[in-house]
Amino acid sequence: MSLLSIQLKALSRVNMLIKKKIMVLEDWGPFDDGFEEISLSKGSEDEVRFWLAKELQKNSLVKISESISLDELGRILFQERQNINTPASLVKVPKDFYYRISVLLEDLKKENSLEALEQLRKARQLLEEIVSIRIRKIIQLAFLKISDQNILDKLTAEEILVYRNIKYTIEHNIGDIIGYTTS
Repeated sequence: MSLLSIQLKALSRVNMLIKKKIMVLEDWGPFDDGFEEISLSKGSEDEVRFWLAKELQKNSLVKISESISLDELGRILFQERQNINTPASLVKVPKDFYYRISVLLEDLKKENSLEALEQLRKARQLLEEIVSIRIRKIIQLAFLKISDQNILDKLTAEEILVYRNIKYTIEHNIGDIIGYTTS
């Protein structure tokens, strides 16, 4: 397992503790999650840790509010394509962009309809193209040693890990490739 894989897995676990907005569908609680006691009232909006939100949504007690739509994915792809060869032109996406996509994909998988299956296929296709373009831009940023915080603020946490790993590899291993040390 690569260092990047380990870092991404750790980030995923940390993300499980981040609070997410939910719409409460049924009264629930009280429950002590180890940090606080939680009671949810039907019809209200609240925030709970992601791991708990996922479990409550599985049991149809809440609906996670922070998701993304196919239209929004299409808009992001359109914007990314506009300046496909300009690394600094990354579209600002929510910091939890990949989490939101996972919620969308999970929701579409649960539905048993032909329309949902087609939407799932389209969502995956849009996601693959968005990721392809964004990774290409991130590689270019790392190669150019760009460290402008305004540009880096457009990256998700996962993308920052990719950027830093690529930049480190370029800075510290290029000498091995061409036969001399760069330091």
